[in-house]
Amino acid sequence: MQLNGQTSLWLAARILLAERRDDFFRRWFRVLNTFDLDDIHDLRVASRRLREGLTLFAPIYPAKGIAPLVKKVKQVTTLLGEMRNTDEALLFFKALSDELDAVCRGALTDLLTEFKKRREKEEETLRERLESPEPKSFRSSFRKVVRTPFLFFPPSVSADPFSTISAYAKESMQQRIAEVLELLPQARGEENIDAQHRLRIAVKHFRYRMEIFSFLVGGGYQELHGAVRGYQDVLGKMHDLDVFAGIVRDRGFALQVEQAVLAAIAAKRGNLFGDFMAMLGKTPLETIGHKVVNAW
Repeated sequence: MQLNGQTSLWLAARILLAERRDDFFRRWFRVLNTFDLDDIHDLRVASRRLREGLTLFAPIYPAKGIAPLVKKVKQVTTLLGEMRNTDEALLFFKALSDELDAVCRGALTDLLTEFKKRREKEEETLRERLESPEPKSFRSSFRKVVRTPFLFFPPSVSADPFSTISAYAKESMQQRIAEVLELLPQARGEENIDAQHRLRIAVKHFRYRMEIFSFLVGGGYQELHGAVRGYQDVLGKMHDLDVFAGIVRDRGFALQVEQAVLAAIAAKRGNLFGDFMAMLGKTPLETIGHKVVNAW
């Protein structure tokens, strides 16, 4: 069925959640066959998109049906995140070791060896956890819940299932962009790592919700989506560097090595923060939010 802004909320929710459900399970089965790094990343993103959809449409579903689905999908996200973090650390410290002197390379080689061993263990755990419970049974229970939104006599706290999807989308996108803009003033301070981390999460939620409503945005969607993704990418890389710096501080390297590695990380982070500030000047988040919210 072709959705448009006048489609009833309950019907649009069923269709949009089914799309994300199918994408999630398709990627789940693919990972079970390949365990490829890119496939694992794609499944993790699909799980986050699905969680955003479940959160978005939860007001028109019974909580006892939605809550277990959110919990299970979140478990998959967390499990995949552990391996993703190890893979990113391997890639980063391998590239960094090529930029530093022999003393630093020797220290980082030992660290890389540990990450490789951890990665092997995480893959074993991932295989076991993704195969149990069997994804087909989970998909079946998921399908049953998505098919049964509140229609008649919904609780007072629920949304009106017969309202239009466009009205619901506008309100929900206003909520997400408000969360982004609230964090922005603090995130402009280079030293305010916590605010930048929270902004990264808020931007990510805004992006996933924007993707759900892409059919409403119209011709400017690709440009707006690309800009939001750009923010998410640069903030994500900054966060990764903060995590890597923490690993270095906890490692117990010789002082000379620790200082050299942290200085290299700080330089890279400084460049990324410069990119972030340039993006704010060129394509302000306020402008993106205004265009998305008023696109329908």
